[in-house]
This record gives sequence, structure tokens and C-alpha cells, in this order.
Amino acid sequence: MKPIPDIHIGEEIKSRFDKSGLTQKEFGSRIGMPQQNVSRVFNGESIDTKRLVAVSRALNFNFFELYASIDHHEVHTESDSGDISVLVGDAVLAERVRLLEKIIAEKDERIAELKERIEELKAK
Repeated sequence: MKPIPDIHIGEEIKSRFDKSGLTQKEFGSRIGMPQQNVSRVFNGESIDTKRLVAVSRALNFNFFELYASIDHHEVHTESDSGDISVLVGDAVLAERVRLLEKIIAEKDERIAELKERIEELKAK
């Protein structure tokens, strides 16, 4: 069996954060942490599972996948066709769909707020 990969999760999170366009304040808010403590996440070699779920949602990336690198040659059953997606694909896809639905809902809410603000400004 393959050993668990040696991952510095804080560096992985920081890398995704840098590409996200979020501010540290916004990121901290999304993960339930004050802005001044966000650097602890970036520097940490490990992270609480609940916090990693929040980070995954905030950055729209399933960080758990980094730990789930399974060689499909090592996993076989009588009914297994050798396709690892049978084992992990549905769960990963379901999580991604859920995250994307949340992002779409947040964007729709923001659009509605902006339209409302536009109407307020027009009325002045």
C-alpha cells in the first residue's frame, strides 16, 4: 500500500489562496477565523478536519484529495473494473457539485443585492 503523501497543507492552502483573489480578511471570514490568525493556517503542517472543510469551501478546492492518492493497481475486488473512480469518484464529484451550487447561490444573492442597489440609486 502506498504511504500517505508528505504534504505541507498550509503551503497548499496558501498556494490556492494566492490564486483565489480573496483578501485575508475575506478568507478569514469564510473559514470562521480572524484575519490576524489566517497566517497560522498558511504556516501549519496540519489542520483540523472541520477547518479543512471550511477552507475547501472557501477556496473551491477539495484539499482532502491531496491525501487520497490511491494507485488503482493496488485496489481490486471481484466487481472492480480497475477504475478508481468507482471508489472515490462519486463522492468527490458530489462534493464539487455541492460546492459549485453554493458558489452559484452566493453569486445569485450578490447579483440580487447589486440590482437592488442600482434601483435605489436610480430612484435618487
